[in-house]
Amino acid sequence: MPSAPRPSSRLSRVREWIAPPAPPPAAEPPTLDDVRTQVRQIEIRARRALRDALAGEYRTAFRGRGLEFAELQPYNPGDDVRAIDWKATARLRTPVVRRYVEEREQTILLLVDVSGSMAYAASGASVRDRAVEIAGALGLAAASANDLVGAAAFGTDVVLSVPPDKGSSHVLRILRDLLRLPTGGRTELARALRYAGRVMRKRGVVIVISDFVATHPDHLWEPALARLARRHDVVAVCLRDRREVALASANAEGLVLWGGSERGDTVLADLETAQRQEIALRAEQHAMLQRLRHCGCDAVLIGTDDDWLPILIGLFRQRRSRQ
Repeated sequence: MPSAPRPSSRLSRVREWIAPPAPPPAAEPPTLDDVRTQVRQIEIRARRALRDALAGEYRTAFRGRGLEFAELQPYNPGDDVRAIDWKATARLRTPVVRRYVEEREQTILLLVDVSGSMAYAASGASVRDRAVEIAGALGLAAASANDLVGAAAFGTDVVLSVPPDKGSSHVLRILRDLLRLPTGGRTELARALRYAGRVMRKRGVVIVISDFVATHPDHLWEPALARLARRHDVVAVCLRDRREVALASANAEGLVLWGGSERGDTVLADLETAQRQEIALRAEQHAMLQRLRHCGCDAVLIGTDDDWLPILIGLFRQRRSRQ
């Protein structure tokens, strides 16, 4: 007998009321020049992060599939005797050792959420803006390690699929495609995870960048994530807007205005109610990380106002300590 769907999350319910400032009238889609400018800005920030340490930490966190034989070299005092090739030593009549290099190349899939909830922005950058920026930094780090980088974007369905390829120019093309996509639709996370499992035929790395505000019950997407994590190395980057855990400070006079910008109605809540909601939302964020980790993947929570570089580096160092 199938399990009953869980009720919608507190964050999903609160988001129905806590809306960003009323959006301006619908604007024209960004021009190609606008997109190029955004890509260039992301590239500059990402390359700065690579210089600061991200590239090195990425290489140590995602080591590749194994070791590949490189060459035979004369034995030197201090070399590991277990590396001696005894057949070659007998043939050459001098001790030689086998040298290996790391089989570095692997495939990275960036699975990026572009559903309607990713457009959320209390102020400044939206959740989607931060998602594309982090995708760019991780993609360029993978390109610098000579890995293959592919991408898929999803909302109600998968709306973009870019086959894996090498090079920074390929990653910049992915960023252009992501920035030209409008946000919209539901967060059909289970469908996107199943898609990733189909296109990633060999073991690789799947980096899921989303707010994880799924529109379907948890009992659907959590098993899908667990199945994906059994076959691949999965990293979940959970993004949230800062206002989602700062409700009580939204109004200095003790009243928090919650408004449904699409419906045009509003609700006033006192400070005590907002504080209770804030505590509950922080607890939900902690629970979300635990659920993601329980599915077998590494998970990190990043706010839209956070300095995300040290957070990612901390995650990579945790992975390295377990290897």
